[in-house]
Amino acid sequence: MIYDTLPVALLTSLAVERRGSTNGHIARYLLTHENDLDDLTVKGLASACSVGTGSISRFCREVGFESFGALKQAILDSRRSFQLASDAPTFRERADDHALQLSTGLARVARTIDERMLTALVDDLCSHERVSTYGLLKAQAAAVDLQVDLLMLGKVVDTCTSYAEQLDRIASARRDELVIIFSYTGSYFDEHDLSDRLRRIDRPCIWMVCGSRRPLPSYVAGCLAFESDGSQLGHPFQLELAAGLIAQEYARR
Repeated sequence: MIYDTLPVALLTSLAVERRGSTNGHIARYLLTHENDLDDLTVKGLASACSVGTGSISRFCREVGFESFGALKQAILDSRRSFQLASDAPTFRERADDHALQLSTGLARVARTIDERMLTALVDDLCSHERVSTYGLLKAQAAAVDLQVDLLMLGKVVDTCTSYAEQLDRIASARRDELVIIFSYTGSYFDEHDLSDRLRRIDRPCIWMVCGSRRPLPSYVAGCLAFESDGSQLGHPFQLELAAGLIAQEYARR
């Protein structure tokens, strides 16, 4: 993933929780104090957030960690990074450099996206009445773009922001449902493999839209891929263009 498991879990928790909720309070504390958590314990976190240890255990499960130990490991592994588009001396030059890099990345999508797989994905989009689309953090913007575009075309599509809920929805979806996942690096299932939960005949039709061609889990039916350098700067704009192309081709049907 471009972003570590920790910000994925905690930022999505902030996005879905009501202001002032216990989970939101814990997530905000962890994000704010991420550099001071090497010696964190359940009791220490509970005390810092003025909650009971049971609330910490529930929080871990609800944001997608099997235990507090898994959360602690994600904290230890987390490394934040930010990519500058340019070090030019003036704002106008930096803005032009940034825009050039984005436009170059978008042109690469248009030039390299797999037309045959795009046709197959749109075929499945036409043949499935129930459709869901998901992504993590910035990739969720592409999922929402597709949801809105398809609504304008009379096709109602479901989505949600929480990674844990996305995984539960995918695992419980049936054969009559199409699931479209936007994953810039194709790593959506790396941290949470659903092989055991999707080892059944009536599993959903799962497609991934990726900026890379890499091996994917066996339960993924198809991959709409395009060439990308995988940089932060291209994310999620390249995915959003791919979402737009899906909607444009669907409209032509």
